[in-house]
Amino acid sequence: MRLKNFKITVTCVEGACSRSRAGTVFYVRNARLEIPDGQSVCLFALGSILAPLIAASVPTDPENDILEITREFQCPDPLSKVIFRIDEIK
Repeated sequence: MRLKNFKITVTCVEGACSRSRAGTVFYVRNARLEIPDGQSVCLFALGSILAPLIAASVPTDPENDILEITREFQCPDPLSKVIFRIDEIK
């Protein structure tokens, strides 16, 4: 089965988050997480986007594609707002 590939970007950080920085980019290619040298990803934030990434990885009809509904997802930390944007790499 052919899986989709994605670029994930931290687009916004508001509040006291010490683990994420706006502009951080990482990738999911062939269901593998790729983090460029010198960057990191918070496990709590990663956990919040895993389910949509997995759902979006499998080819489906456009009306059932989670990324057609929204491309932005928020970290669950109530004290800091970190927004991730998921874009498919074609």
